[in-house]
Amino acid sequence: MSPRKIRCVLGMVASDKHSKGIRTLARTFRDHGLEVVYLGEHNTAEQLAEVAVSEDADFVGVSFSTGDYVARSEELVRALARAGAEDVGVLVGGLIHPEDVPALEGLGVTGVFGPGSTRSEILEFIDRTFTPPASSERGP
Repeated sequence: MSPRKIRCVLGMVASDKHSKGIRTLARTFRDHGLEVVYLGEHNTAEQLAEVAVSEDADFVGVSFSTGDYVARSEELVRALARAGAEDVGVLVGGLIHPEDVPALEGLGVTGVFGPGSTRSEILEFIDRTFTPPASSERGP
């Protein structure tokens, strides 16, 4: 039996529509062996949480090019909690200011990747953080 793949949901929240970065990461993640559910632009936090639960995702990844990322990240963390998915990680990337990283981490964001983050850095973080133990099996 082969080990289960890391599964993620990727999308953009609200009116943020600069999706080139997250589309590139979706392809990179798939090439790396992750199962990717890509939702595209204009999602609500509730939609992302609902799909994360229904797809049994290990994490939700969102990308921001607007300045409201702290509030939008908080909405996502809360939506996951309301959906009973507190164990689903949240990765935030895009135009994130370094001084906001502690606030994001304080909200429960699992990983923050701002300008200058490399693909290999992100993939190494994902592998280290979300790779299940060899004996882990995903339910039906």
